[in-house]
Amino acid sequence: MRPDARLTLATVVAMVLATFTVLPLTSDRTFLPVTWLGTALVCVLGLVLRRFKAGAALAFAAQLLGVVLGSLVLAYLLSGDAELLVRYPRLWARGVLHMQTQSSPMAPDPGVLLIFATTICLVAALADLVVSGLDRPAWAVAPLATLFAVPALGLGFDTGIVSFACLALGYLAVLVADGLNQASAWNRGLSADSSQRSSFRTGATGTRRRSTAGPAVWRAAGLLAAPALVLALVLGVLLPTISLPGIGIGRGFGGNGPLQLTNPSLDLKRNLNQPTNRVVLRYTTDKPGGVYLRMAALPQFSAAGFDNAAIRLNKGTNLSEPPGYTGPAPQVRTTRITSLDFSSQYLPAPYAARDFTAAGDWSFNAESLTVVNSDNKADVLTDLSYEVRSWDIAPDAADLARAAAGSPSDGDVTSEVPADLPPELVDLSRRVTRGADTPYAKAAAIQAYLRDPDNFTYDTQQRPGNGYQALVNFLTVDRRGYCEQFASAMAMMARVNGIPARVAVGFLPGTQTASGYDVYVRDMHAWPELYFAGYGWVRFEPTPGVQTGSPPPWTVPSSDASSTPESTEASSAPSTQAPSTEASPQTLPDQAPVEPTATTTSISWRGVGVAAGAVVLLLLLAAPAAIRVRRRRARLAGEGPTDDQVEAAWAELRDTVLDFGGTWPEGTPRAVGRELGQRLEAADREDLGRVATLVERARYAPSLGDPASARDLPETTASLRQAISAPAGPWQRARAFLVPSSLFRRRH
Repeated sequence: MRPDARLTLATVVAMVLATFTVLPLTSDRTFLPVTWLGTALVCVLGLVLRRFKAGAALAFAAQLLGVVLGSLVLAYLLSGDAELLVRYPRLWARGVLHMQTQSSPMAPDPGVLLIFATTICLVAALADLVVSGLDRPAWAVAPLATLFAVPALGLGFDTGIVSFACLALGYLAVLVADGLNQASAWNRGLSADSSQRSSFRTGATGTRRRSTAGPAVWRAAGLLAAPALVLALVLGVLLPTISLPGIGIGRGFGGNGPLQLTNPSLDLKRNLNQPTNRVVLRYTTDKPGGVYLRMAALPQFSAAGFDNAAIRLNKGTNLSEPPGYTGPAPQVRTTRITSLDFSSQYLPAPYAARDFTAAGDWSFNAESLTVVNSDNKADVLTDLSYEVRSWDIAPDAADLARAAAGSPSDGDVTSEVPADLPPELVDLSRRVTRGADTPYAKAAAIQAYLRDPDNFTYDTQQRPGNGYQALVNFLTVDRRGYCEQFASAMAMMARVNGIPARVAVGFLPGTQTASGYDVYVRDMHAWPELYFAGYGWVRFEPTPGVQTGSPPPWTVPSSDASSTPESTEASSAPSTQAPSTEASPQTLPDQAPVEPTATTTSISWRGVGVAAGAVVLLLLLAAPAAIRVRRRRARLAGEGPTDDQVEAAWAELRDTVLDFGGTWPEGTPRAVGRELGQRLEAADREDLGRVATLVERARYAPSLGDPASARDLPETTASLRQAISAPAGPWQRARAFLVPSSLFRRRH
């Protein structure tokens, strides 16, 4: 294999291994084949251009252009949008938001895939520039370490031994390729005075002898790989990562480790069909009729159904104001809850929770007012008693009928109608709302359509799910389902009609007792929340009354609101009249989200981390010296054919001159020896002349002559090395040892 192709292949291998270091960041593995293909194309492009005599700068510029074009093609494949120039920056912005608000491992997102693929291909271009363009293979550690550093520094949990091992093996692959190139060059005469020769030499018998330097390189690689992998195993267990406090996200929490938010709708069917309908929650409240105990809101809709999306979690127990609500201050209700035989990372609470008191470490999302346990403990609810104060938002139907569909802060998610939504679902959604002139009238029409027993039957024996196929079956085929399908169907139909919507999961109010309310496991429920200007998120109830009773009064049009047209003068804010529930005269106080608290790292772990990081840094810095020492020992081992030993000794002398800041003269070996000998003592000058003569005989004479003439060549070379380095000062000696220039020279 040609040396340039070997280095390119090693760069591709190193980049492929480096991509595994970012696996802890995302649960989406589709970026791997995309980035592998992109990395290979980028590096091969550089190889081809350099073979056509393109300079490093031109080849790198072409690679950057290729990455940009490839990124645009990928964006088109991900979005299928003809307005590519408009869609491309939106995909980037979506990916950035997803990464800012999700913790690891992130949920799949096309924007993140685009960012990962583009960034890794850019790093591949940089690695190829360093390794092949600038001919500095040892510097490959910089771009490889860049990919490793992102999860290593940004995650709140250990990245594991795989990342260390991949980084070490990738870097080792580049160094081995460079070592093999160096080994094959010994017989070609790497210096400018050398003639270009094959890596094989034909002897007097006509047979070809392979240089013994290649095995030496592999032995050196083994000596480096063994401690590197052992170190990876040790550090992978001991080294803590540096957490960036306070940012939690859709499927996790970024400040205190991997909080994996599950989709609570997955438990719906199992709980609804429990053989024993046991009590899981007990509560008392000052709200007549009890309260819905809400756990989570699912804003993201795709072919798989409604699910968690990117959210930001703030630590604290004082929540934000109700999102989107601008009306008079609602009455504050107090609910005291005891969790019995129930486990969840979500805290069941009335909407809209204002503040709560509960043991443990909790975080909340300002957009959904979802409260989750920051310690990722599902059993934290068991036997937990807590108190929640909540805003009792109860709109008036007549006022709500005049409200426009609002624009929530996460409207890009909660208003999205997927492009691949089956046409039959879109058509049905529009037929159901035909004749409804306002967003409220459309929402009421959808709810009435789904609650009509002539249209649908409540049945908990249906298969779970709320994806495209499940909704098609529910709405157009069997027309049977339970709350998951009813809620998801209304949320989907509302979005088609221009109303932001999401699915909430929690519990029905339960059964009233002498001391309060008992909530049973079969009371687990899902319902849609629709967003109206001035009111924010409003609960609707499309599940038939056999399970839920009467729908909320504000979702049933009053006689004067059923056909109110939406005019340009219509108010988008609630009426100044008090809502149907008794309102407090106080105004809604300012309650900014509680600032995230920093994660505390123990002093002992910090010391271990700093020490381990220092060890890794020292080992990386020591790698060039280790390679140079191993190379010198292989050259002066006195093994192999005599002419190979001569070339190895000559190459070692040349590298010694370069390491100590000298310049290797041009010309024949004897001319080089004469010029270098001017700086040496007489005895050393004589030894150098004898070595130069041996080199010329090895290269140009039919035979080297007496093999005994090279018997003391290793000792002579070692003596000449000392003579060449004698004038150097301490700093120059240290630089020559730690950063040997011969490893980074430009080869021709």
